[in-house]
Amino acid sequence: MAKKSDRTKQRIIQAANRLFYRRGFNRTSFTDIVDASGVPRGNIYYYYRTKEEILLAALEHRMRIIDNMLHEWDRKFSNPLDRLKRFVRVMVAGDESTALYGCPMGSLNMELGKDQLELQSHASQMFRRFMDYFRQQFEAMGYPPQRARYFSLQLMERAQGVSMMTHVLREPQIMQDARAELEHWLETISPTTSTSHTL
Repeated sequence: MAKKSDRTKQRIIQAANRLFYRRGFNRTSFTDIVDASGVPRGNIYYYYRTKEEILLAALEHRMRIIDNMLHEWDRKFSNPLDRLKRFVRVMVAGDESTALYGCPMGSLNMELGKDQLELQSHASQMFRRFMDYFRQQFEAMGYPPQRARYFSLQLMERAQGVSMMTHVLREPQIMQDARAELEHWLETISPTTSTSHTL
């Protein structure tokens, strides 16, 4: 059973994550986090002295969620192509939120990347973790490391482009329509489903 301190930190982090996603990091105040979490200001200060410290804790929380999700994909799917398709389906499942607020990873990195580069370097680890996982899947398909990295970057670029246009035009259907195209592209470059290319 989680300790009271752990539950309190979880409430703070979850509230902060929602606010950072919906309002942005810079438009979220410490008071906003106090109000949204229901945790008294003094109690929050006991764990986190600044909003930046809360962001770093929130990013660590997101990374744990990502790692757990990727490990689950490894357990559930034996085929690397199926794991990559799972990423596409998880992305598409968030179409309504993406239309309203953008990609959770992309919007935060774009905001911090303007003049808060140290914080952005932490936020970028989410992208790097996914891309490293993609690269591993492409290598498992038989691609050499450099080519596997190229395809991992391509997949993330395509996903982020779809997310951005879904948000810009506020049309969730854009993301839904992109699912079949992204899955078809993955099948096209998968050696197990296509013989039209060389590794």
